[in-house]
Amino acid sequence: MLDCFAQITPNWLNRAYLYNGSYGPLFHDFRYRLEMDAKEKKVTATTYSKACFEAADDRETETFDWTDEGVEIMKNWLQAQYEAFAALEAAETA
Repeated sequence: MLDCFAQITPNWLNRAYLYNGSYGPLFHDFRYRLEMDAKEKKVTATTYSKACFEAADDRETETFDWTDEGVEIMKNWLQAQYEAFAALEAAETA
């Protein structure tokens, strides 16, 4: 699992209610956004690439429980999304 996902815990998510991150070289980077809903105790994760969040046309979104189990499921989903992105990038450059 990528380090940027492995470090996420329910407590880590308390740092902000909106977090944007990316992994990889500029213009070929995998991007993700985490939105926390403290009232509902949910985390909405969105993945996208090659554009800012607002302009991205390839957004994929899932919502997870803001619990130990929910965050682990989210981290695995983020990793799977990254692996699919990396495979597509590799195919495009081959």
